[in-house]
Amino acid sequence: MTETGIYIHIPFCKKKCFYCDFNSYTGCESLYYVYTDALKKEIALRKDTLFNTVSSIFIGGGTPNVLSAECIKEILYMIYRYFNVMSDAEITIELNPGLITEERLRIYQEIGINRISIGLQAWQNRLLKKIGRLHTIEDFIENYRISRKYFSNINIDLIYALPGQTFEDWKETLSKVVELKPNHISCYGFILEKDTVFYNLYIKGKLKMPSDDFEIDLFHYTIDFLQKCGYNHYEISNYAINSYECRHNILYWKDMQYIGFGAGAYSFDGDKRTGNIKGIKEYIEMINNKRIAIIEEEQLKKKDKMSEFMFLGLRMMEGVNDREFKHRFSKSMFLVYKDAINKNIDLNLLMREGDRVYLTLKGMDVSNNVFEDFLI
Repeated sequence: MTETGIYIHIPFCKKKCFYCDFNSYTGCESLYYVYTDALKKEIALRKDTLFNTVSSIFIGGGTPNVLSAECIKEILYMIYRYFNVMSDAEITIELNPGLITEERLRIYQEIGINRISIGLQAWQNRLLKKIGRLHTIEDFIENYRISRKYFSNINIDLIYALPGQTFEDWKETLSKVVELKPNHISCYGFILEKDTVFYNLYIKGKLKMPSDDFEIDLFHYTIDFLQKCGYNHYEISNYAINSYECRHNILYWKDMQYIGFGAGAYSFDGDKRTGNIKGIKEYIEMINNKRIAIIEEEQLKKKDKMSEFMFLGLRMMEGVNDREFKHRFSKSMFLVYKDAINKNIDLNLLMREGDRVYLTLKGMDVSNNVFEDFLI
């Protein structure tokens, strides 16, 4: 039976970070319980849209831990009720430091959550303040300490090449995080997104961006340092102790099926991608009145599915295997993408080993340029 994943979106935050363009909103405390009820209704209403075994559940946001643990419990129990969740499924919840309590952690553990992802971003308090985070490094250290009492699988999210961040800042961040021995570390290069506080500052000339060369230097240092510390670099932005790779994200990168619940959540059944309305009130209203919140629907053509399979798969260090491509599309990627593959091999951006192609280090530096060559 084909495995699949479930994503649950919690679109609430106490404060919007200055770099964030995710579908999240502040000042919506009065909607927490109403939204929870709408989520539960959507899960029940869409119970017949997924027949596969669920191998992973990811509760993301926003900031999921602004909701009470009882709300999370009610949502997760609806998933258990209507979907066939594997006994060893990976079940993750994203948490922000400063809002983590021992009582919440205890309940999370009791309801089957077995992996937590903590958004640290930086080790220095001055940087945390500069990017709009509410927590301090002291909050994080205390929260991590109590989290370890309940969870043996913890990811820490970090951002490099932040405005105002020095090389020494990043070295300290990685060093201090590794000392804590998390199972998984995600390191994302800073991206200036439209409609964010940072973007508005930038267009006014009030925000200095780091150079591309500086970002690449930080990226290369990250790979080298974390690999020396025992972390497997298995995807462009992700590092894990062996056997702790994120199953849910791998499902995305391998272009497999998933269903998303909540405002702005997307689903993919292998042929069709659908998206829910983003606004919280609009989502609640549509679920209550129309029994569905989907406003986007795209039937993918074969060429689109092949392209996505390639550029998503190339994000992983193992790259893309022609046997898997043939199994899915009945064609060889070496025929379909002969020119793109050969061009990037010649530029030392791709490497071929037998039936497999994967990004070189130089290719990772300009991965978006490589991916564009597979859009046909």
